[in-house]
Amino acid sequence: MNSVYVGIILAMRVVQSCFTKKASTLLPQELKGRIKYFSISQMAAAGLALLSVLFMNELTEIELQTLVIATLSGVSLVLSSICGILAIQSGTIALNSMFSTAGLLVPCIAGIFLFQEPMSYLQWVGVLVLFISAYLLVVSSKQTYAGFSRKTLLLLLGTFLFNGLTMLFQLIFSRFVPNGSVSMFSFLTFLIPGVVLTCILPFLKNQKEENKDSKLPRKLIYFGLLLAVAVFVINQLATITSATLSPVILFAFINGGGTVIATIVAAVMFHERITLRSACGVVLGVASLIIIKAF
Repeated sequence: MNSVYVGIILAMRVVQSCFTKKASTLLPQELKGRIKYFSISQMAAAGLALLSVLFMNELTEIELQTLVIATLSGVSLVLSSICGILAIQSGTIALNSMFSTAGLLVPCIAGIFLFQEPMSYLQWVGVLVLFISAYLLVVSSKQTYAGFSRKTLLLLLGTFLFNGLTMLFQLIFSRFVPNGSVSMFSFLTFLIPGVVLTCILPFLKNQKEENKDSKLPRKLIYFGLLLAVAVFVINQLATITSATLSPVILFAFINGGGTVIATIVAAVMFHERITLRSACGVVLGVASLIIIKAF
């Protein structure tokens, strides 16, 4: 069953790669508009998770442990999404995907201390190769996007850190609350930051007087809803499979496949030219994940 779940996750990666880039081109410049977009996306995902809770008949009393882990997971997930969609405005899709993929180092390293699952010397070699891959993709992205800057790099590092923390909290929930409801965990993960963002909106002033209602483009809302579905499915299935698979194997596989998918989508749909450096970066990145997975 794990193979089926991983296959579904990779299919959702296609949706993410395609519509994150499209959404980034329509994202408002003003803060209130951006927060409104992310609040809608989070609440939509929470709605899907609630349907899952009701369908699985798991509407039970919420344990404090589940609430705390879900809150931390939700915060890291939102911050990862924010960093990712902003970074992709001035960086290639393949580059953003690789930094997101590199986040697997967070649960892998944490697994050494929390779950006594040490990494081998060859796996550390894989980590080194992953950094070389990231460097090549950064150089290639600078050639593709003139707007690539220190800010873009910081956003990419944020994507790396917060995506890694999201994986870690999924892992912590599956290991520390083995009998907990995954659907309830996903529901709280999306609901808590969604409610916080929604409550913040009334206190924000529009930066442009002519845009008093901070209306979002209809296409952006559609893209946000599609991304909400993708994020919900990925979060749900990754949490389920992390209970039975090693974090190194699980996150290396689904993120490595996601990087290849992102590169293909970027080339086919957004005409991001695959240079020699970017091709080498992707190949090395996938190779590093295979090393981490196999050894």
